[in-house]
Amino acid sequence: MANYTGKKCFSCGEVFKDGDDIVVCPECGTPYHRECYLKEGKCINDALHESGQSWEQTQESVESENIRCIRCGFENPPDKLFCEKCGTPLTKNDTEERPFNDMDTQNNAQQTGPDGQPYGPFGRQVVFDKDSDLEGIKLDDYAKFVKTNPLIFLSNFIRFGKFGGKISINFAAFLFPHLYFLFRKMNIVGIIMLVATALLNIPTAIEYLSAGTMGFSLDIGIDVTGRVFQGISAATWYVSMALQFVAGFFGNYMYYKFAQKKIREIRSEDGTEQEIAEKIVAKGGTSWGAVILGFAVYSAIVVFGIFGVTKIFA
Repeated sequence: MANYTGKKCFSCGEVFKDGDDIVVCPECGTPYHRECYLKEGKCINDALHESGQSWEQTQESVESENIRCIRCGFENPPDKLFCEKCGTPLTKNDTEERPFNDMDTQNNAQQTGPDGQPYGPFGRQVVFDKDSDLEGIKLDDYAKFVKTNPLIFLSNFIRFGKFGGKISINFAAFLFPHLYFLFRKMNIVGIIMLVATALLNIPTAIEYLSAGTMGFSLDIGIDVTGRVFQGISAATWYVSMALQFVAGFFGNYMYYKFAQKKIREIRSEDGTEQEIAEKIVAKGGTSWGAVILGFAVYSAIVVFGIFGVTKIFA
């Protein structure tokens, strides 16, 4: 008989476990606990009998939409943010085999320390789920707020909230600090980074234009090889790089504290749990509109800055 462990009985809705006494409908293949089938007296999956399909065919369609946990391999419904079996934050569907999917996690879970935390194959194993607390906020709220790439962000959030530290690597924040924070709706930090980055990059832009690096040269009446201009250009470049390193190494922590503040503000308001969850989702996530607007403002500052510097040095 096929392995039905992890599937659900059509009658009671309970998940089948190893060793359960399972029977299937001889016509459509729908599985039941034996006692459930005897209680019903017949197969009650009338939709399959009317359509002529088999339970295996419909199951393949359902499983293709499920989200497979990258940690334990459990197939989760597409609307879940955390694995129902091990609590790992879920990411996009991935059907590739995982090297540890076939490990006996039940045996590992039986080996626990004095605090009740289980031991995995490589030592102590701390399991987090959607109800895990990070500085007074549930992990589920953080996941709703982050919305995209939850696995990456939540792993950093857990480290910040449970194990300390503020440093992590965010390449997008390092390369485009003025746009990244706007993308994550951190508007105040984004605006500050945008203005600072634009002003600091004006001398570099002037050098590129004068040297023809961008495909054409433009004589704007400034001696870019002079000691004064070179000194200013070097200083602004170092400050700009310093800002990029700050954003790249502390951007995730800044986003963690930002999410924390916003969620607490929303939680302090009146409303049902559903209304609060919707507000968290709406306040979080990303904004491409802010990125487009930010790029336009950045370009305008650089262009007008070039003309302003030209007048000063002319």
